Amino acid sequence: MNFHLVCRCDIRNSFSAKHAYVMTDQPRPKDTPTPEETRIWVAMNRLTRRIQAEISAELKAAGLPPLKWYDVLWSIERRGGALRPNDLEADVVFEQSSLSHLSKRLIAEGLLEAVSCETDRRGKVLQITPKGRDIRAKMWGIYGPRLHEMMAPIAKDPGWEGLLRAADLADWQGKT
Repeated sequence: MNFHLVCRCDIRNSFSAKHAYVMTDQPRPKDTPTPEETRIWVAMNRLTRRIQAEISAELKAAGLPPLKWYDVLWSIERRGGALRPNDLEADVVFEQSSLSHLSKRLIAEGLLEAVSCETDRRGKVLQITPKGRDIRAKMWGIYGPRLHEMMAPIAKDPGWEGLLRAADLADWQGKT
């Protein structure tokens, strides 16, 4: 007998989905997640959404740009201040179309510049401006302490090292 994760939704409020394990007589196919893998996946996504929502609300209350702006600005800044769009796409978790739109918005706000690529004149490089560095630093003043507050209890568990290795994030861990 195997346990499987199923979703039971409260009809009055579809956002209050409850998960439960049910026993079945059929074996779980080997190429499907185990109940523990599913629990971890759901927990990671819920935690990520909660942290992003809370930090986004605090940035907005402080009159600062959305959290996605920070991700783009920080990615470019930590990679030397200039990055080709395809390298930026590999560095952040946005779809190309969203990133293209967001880059144009950041350029219009004076936070980024699109300059010609020295090695490929047809290509462009996104370069962070002094204004972009300033805004990113102000955002980090809220984002950093709040992220620390929310992640510190979780980060104490040594089990997260496996996740960091799997996500290939350990190489820049701790750099802000």
